[in-house]
Amino acid sequence: MSVKPIFFALDGKELNEFKKPLEKLKGVIYGVKVGLEMFTAEGPSSVEKLKNDGWKVFLDLKLHDIPHTVQAATVSAGNIGADYLTIHIASEKEALSAATQSKPKNLQLLGVSSALTSKAFSDTTSKKVENDFMIAKQIGIDGVICPASEIVKTKKLYDLIITPGIRLKTDSNDDQKNITTPAKAIDMGAKYIVMGRSIRKNMNYIINHLDIWKN
Repeated sequence: MSVKPIFFALDGKELNEFKKPLEKLKGVIYGVKVGLEMFTAEGPSSVEKLKNDGWKVFLDLKLHDIPHTVQAATVSAGNIGADYLTIHIASEKEALSAATQSKPKNLQLLGVSSALTSKAFSDTTSKKVENDFMIAKQIGIDGVICPASEIVKTKKLYDLIITPGIRLKTDSNDDQKNITTPAKAIDMGAKYIVMGRSIRKNMNYIINHLDIWKN
């Protein structure tokens, strides 16, 4: 079975509540995403435990602070084993540069625009995303968190594109407006996608269907 380019979003406070899903998904998907809620509740041990179990870990903290603090947090994230770390492009050039210059070799930084996937997109927000990503590229950020509507433009700048807001055709949209299917995201140019509720609701389908990219 080939590994699917999916990060499973561990949207919860306790790592233990994902024990069974993680056991089923081992060897099926690429990695997991640890967000602010879980990291605040469990601390660095959440990342360390996942790394010890062999997972690629995407630490989604969206760093946004003064340069010294961003720099220190970036080093710490690498030291606990995170493979990917998000940083707000709105932190501005000095903080972004501090992060890129001090990050450990094992860590890749992902730029985040303030125009998130839960917002409906307009020409104005689309332009903001494009401008933010150009700034991130100039400074040396490794990749970006890219909403579905912006993948085609963004792949001209980045190879490392991670796209949230992914739903199977049978799923509800929930609070996401800027969404697409797994197949369309990968076809447009996303390297990885983030799925949370869709995986938990469709676990057997995700595991057993190698043709997920055709749906």
